[in-house]
Amino acid sequence: MSIITNRYEILFLYDCKDCNPNGDPLDENRPRTDPETGVATVTDVRIKRTIRDYFLAKEPDVEKRVDSGMEVLIRDTDKADGYLSEGKDRAEQFLKYATQGKKKGEKQASILQPEVLSRSIDARLFGAAMPLGKNEASIQITGSVQFSAFNRSLHQVAPVMVQQTAAFAGKKEAHQKSLAERWMLPYALIAAYGVVNEVAARTTQMTDSDLHQLIEALWYGTANLNTHSKIGHDPLLLVVAKYSPMRRIGALSGKIALINKKAIDTALRSTADYKVDVSALLAAFKACDSLQNLQVKQDIQLCCKSGDKESSFIELAKQAGLSVKTL
Repeated sequence: MSIITNRYEILFLYDCKDCNPNGDPLDENRPRTDPETGVATVTDVRIKRTIRDYFLAKEPDVEKRVDSGMEVLIRDTDKADGYLSEGKDRAEQFLKYATQGKKKGEKQASILQPEVLSRSIDARLFGAAMPLGKNEASIQITGSVQFSAFNRSLHQVAPVMVQQTAAFAGKKEAHQKSLAERWMLPYALIAAYGVVNEVAARTTQMTDSDLHQLIEALWYGTANLNTHSKIGHDPLLLVVAKYSPMRRIGALSGKIALINKKAIDTALRSTADYKVDVSALLAAFKACDSLQNLQVKQDIQLCCKSGDKESSFIELAKQAGLSVKTL
């Protein structure tokens, strides 16, 4: 499998219905929003967690993941005493592989970094920072894949707090069950943006296969979110743009907008309430000499518009004369 040599950009649209796309633990777990614009925000950490969780669910057996290079480095593991592992503890868990056949006295970082990268897909994608303890240099690897720190909804949202009956009583002498509270968004259409950097891939050893795994996890990992606060996520559009090395357009999410809205922003409730204007995005792709092709996956419920034409993004891109492959 070859190391990637091209630059890529990712635009990913997904909607969230009656759930909490990214709660803020420092604010009663309210959905994150931009206080100035009123749009929902989702951190890159949340998106990476979705991807990692998909890898874990796809192959639950740890040893099989390790042997196939699909282990997830950043996940909860326990020490022998039952407490959660620290970074240096996680590093030691990899040393049993790294020290096999190696001479004693070698610096841990020099033998551990290639072992972590060869066995952990999230390290190859997102990089890693691992302290190794006293008198040892830490491992610090810049990831090939970076998502925007805050990925925003394409419209304003209105978080609501709902109450529900808890499963158990809230105190010892109670005759009734207590009430539980949770925050959610009735609806949000999120536009996530990412970049895959081929220069960083020389260090992380990210391959074409890893890119395929990333794309799969982004789409199906989002669709498979199934916790109490996350159920209600649906992937709608995934565009992967392939460029010549060292080239990209940038800020793809800023080149689309909601139009033909049937209600004010905070009253939107489904894809039937709007269309996505992709005119500026297609024009930017068309004008980019370094663009090689687009790979696209889309749900049929999302309607896109370019000028006076309404269709799927794939059809509109083809009509614009772009090279498009269906994922």
